[in-house]
Amino acid sequence: MQTRIIESTINRRIDDTRGSLDFANKMLQDAHQNILNLKHQQVTIYEKIATIFLLESPQNDNKQIQALVTQLQELFIKLNTRSQELEQLTLESLNKVSDTLSKIDTLTIEKVMLLEHDPNYVSLFNLLKNQEENIENETLAFNESQKEFSQKLAQYYRNSCYNYLIKRRFGQQDYCGFWIFRNLDAWAARYVNFTENYKNQRILESLIKESQNRYDNKKESYQLTLQQKEQKEQEVEDKLKLPVLRDQLAQKQRILAGYQEQKAQIYQNLNETQLGKGNQFYEIAHQLAEVMRQQSISSLEHLTRQTKSKEDDLLLQDLTGIERQIRKLEGMLPSLKQNCEAIEHTYNRFNQVFFIFKQNNIPSGFYEYNLSPSSLNQLLDKLLNKAVFPETIAHAIIANRMKINRNRSSSGSSGWSVGWGNSATTPSSSYRRSPSGGFSSRSSSSSKGSGFSSTSSSGGGGFKTTDSF
Repeated sequence: MQTRIIESTINRRIDDTRGSLDFANKMLQDAHQNILNLKHQQVTIYEKIATIFLLESPQNDNKQIQALVTQLQELFIKLNTRSQELEQLTLESLNKVSDTLSKIDTLTIEKVMLLEHDPNYVSLFNLLKNQEENIENETLAFNESQKEFSQKLAQYYRNSCYNYLIKRRFGQQDYCGFWIFRNLDAWAARYVNFTENYKNQRILESLIKESQNRYDNKKESYQLTLQQKEQKEQEVEDKLKLPVLRDQLAQKQRILAGYQEQKAQIYQNLNETQLGKGNQFYEIAHQLAEVMRQQSISSLEHLTRQTKSKEDDLLLQDLTGIERQIRKLEGMLPSLKQNCEAIEHTYNRFNQVFFIFKQNNIPSGFYEYNLSPSSLNQLLDKLLNKAVFPETIAHAIIANRMKINRNRSSSGSSGWSVGWGNSATTPSSSYRRSPSGGFSSRSSSSSKGSGFSSTSSSGGGGFKTTDSF
């Protein structure tokens, strides 16, 4: 048997063992994951049972559980008390806002009466009213004129010949050029009626500027009158201390909004707690679930019988079934773990055999082995017995090694021939256990035809061969 066949056989056994190891590890991991999932279901069921128990809050003899029930009742009392306090604070704040608004309304009426008896303010008020009407009309006229003038000017800006003469400064004092260009410019000016159109363009630009100035002046006059009117009003308001009251009103309205927001939050918390929701209820329910997890099944049955709901009875049955599944899986874990360790040990032993074989088979191209596939598999199967060392198997394989003879045969044909000779050969071998735990072997053979003899010995963890011609 050639070296590569032996190596391939060992590698195949390594791969098969690796596949078995992966499968065993997967079974172990699946068992752990199933236990984890079942425990998560347990936690969920305990929390559901705790929620049902807290919502009904029956009397019981367990001090820990009763303490949590009392804690929930105190939470209800606290939320109701705070809700009533906020209701009272909101009502008081609302009354303060209403009183301030009433004062502001009274002073506002007084302010109007004072301004109506002020001739200067009445004059400014009437003037402002007239200016408002004028500015509205002026704005409409200004927008229409701007639109009309812009459309007309656009015609001048689109005429390329006319704009060429503008750029050439035609008709201006600084206009210059050769006589031929001046003649061409004059011909182009007559063609587009430059003199008349240039005059019209300047008039349109002046009208736009004049319209803008007139609109700005009227707007500025309106703003000045408005400012004077507002200043008169501000003087009266300062005299009546209306700004101070408005600031107080804004502050009281902010306080009122804060109370209303807190009251809405308390109502929401109270409703959620009564329905078995909310962070505070979840915290108490979680604590109760932890206490229930420490109770026996019989104690839990006693607790669930105290509630009117039948849902917790069904949940308790599910809990019992899950507990049985967990115990069953946990009982399988030692055997699954032991199986993984055994397969991993066998896998490492196959790798050791391969490593020792490779180490003692250099150069491999000069040797072959007097082993059949069934004999090799029988040797490898012995690795399943933990009492047999990998070194023993590797040396047992190497003990069957033979050096390949490269001499030609007498018939003239060429090829490889085994060095056992062409005539009768008498091999003999003996094995004994070495002190290091392996086998030691001694083999000898003699051939009359080829004059070849070999002796080999192995012992301990190494292998040595001596060949002579």
